[in-house]
Amino acid sequence: MCLVGVKLPRIERRGAGPARLLQSLLFCTACFALIAAFRPASAAGAALVVMNRTDVDVPLLLTDVDRVERRFTLAPGQLMPIAVTGRVAVSFVSQDETRHYAVAPNRAYSLLNRNGRLDMAMAPLVDGAQAEPTTPEEGRLLPSPEPLVVPVKLLVDDDEPAVRALWEPRLRKRVSEASEILQHHCGAQLKVVAVETWHSDNAIHEFGQSLAEFERNVDPSPGKIAIGFTSQYHLIPKRHTPLGGTRGPLYPWILIREWSQHVTSSERLEVLVHELGHVFGAAHSARSDSVMRPELGDHQSHARSFRIGFDPLNTLAMYLLVDELRRGPLHGYADFRPQTRTALQQIYATLAQSLPDDPAAPKYFELMAQDRPDESKRPPTEQPAP
Repeated sequence: MCLVGVKLPRIERRGAGPARLLQSLLFCTACFALIAAFRPASAAGAALVVMNRTDVDVPLLLTDVDRVERRFTLAPGQLMPIAVTGRVAVSFVSQDETRHYAVAPNRAYSLLNRNGRLDMAMAPLVDGAQAEPTTPEEGRLLPSPEPLVVPVKLLVDDDEPAVRALWEPRLRKRVSEASEILQHHCGAQLKVVAVETWHSDNAIHEFGQSLAEFERNVDPSPGKIAIGFTSQYHLIPKRHTPLGGTRGPLYPWILIREWSQHVTSSERLEVLVHELGHVFGAAHSARSDSVMRPELGDHQSHARSFRIGFDPLNTLAMYLLVDELRRGPLHGYADFRPQTRTALQQIYATLAQSLPDDPAAPKYFELMAQDRPDESKRPPTEQPAP
C-alpha cells in the first residue's frame, strides 16, 4: 500500500556528485574485470532505436542495401532497438500514403502524430543531425544478438523481517521482471547464481556510507553484480531518503532500500530497473515516462497502462554499452570502439542539455572521454571486493 498523500522520496544515483563519480572512474578497471568475462556473440557495433509515441499500433517495414526486409509492429509506447551497419530505409502508412525515411545508425527516432498524420522525428543530438528522407540506404540489417547473460548475486541484510522462504521468491521474481525489461531494451539478461545474507551496521544512518559498507563486505562472485536489499532503514514521510544507489556504468554493486508497507511492488520494480539502468550506462532523463526520470514515486506505475521502460536515448546508450561487453575482454572505457564512445558522448551531452541541473549525464560524458584510470589514486577505504 502506498503512502497516501506523501510523494515517495527522490531516487538518487549515488555517484552523481564529482567526488562520487571520480570514485566510479577509479573503480572502472575492477568493473570491467568483473563484467567483461561474458562473450555470447560477436558485437554489431551500431544500432538505431524506434519508439511509437502514438496511441495506435504502427506497422513498420525496414529495408537494407541488399533489399533484405524486416517487418514488425510497435504498440503504443513500445520501442525497439535494431542492430544495423549503416543507414537503412523505414516505411509506414500515413493516411493511405506510404512514407519513406532513411534512418541512421546510433540514432533514436519517434513515431508521432502531426496534424492528424503519422510522421517520424529523430531525437536531436548535439551534433545537429536530422532524419534525411532522400538519403538512400547503405547499411545492412543484422539479426538480434544473443542475450548477454549477467550472473547476479542476490542478498538481503540481517534486518530482513521475513524468512528466506518468503523473501527469496519475492526478490527472484523482481529480478526476473527487471531482466525482461533489460533484455528487451539492451540485450542484457540477469541470471541469479547465488543468494546470501550480509550483516549491515545499524549504527550507519547515511545511505552513501551503507553503500560503501556493502562494497567492503560483499564479494559479488560468483556473480558479476551484487544486488543487496537492506531493511535497515525505514521510510520517513516528507523527508528526502534515497531509495537505492550504485556508482555508475559497469559498477558491480547495487544497494536498494526494501520496505513492505510503504512502497508498492511496481514502485520497487522501478527502483531496481532504474539502478540497473545506471549500471548498464543509462543517465537521468527529462522524459516523464522514462524509468530514468530523476524522481520516482510519482505513482505512474500504478496505472495498468503504464509501461516500465527506458526512453529511446538511454535505450540506445545501454544497447551500445552491452554490445561493447560482448567483445571482451575490456579494461576500461578507452577500449570501447571509437564510434561507440562518440555515440555515447553525443547521447550524454544531449541528456545533459535536457537536465542542466543534474550532474549524472555530464559525468558519464567525462567517463567516455577518459583513458584508463590511475590505479594509484584508488581510495584505500573503498576497495572493490577481491
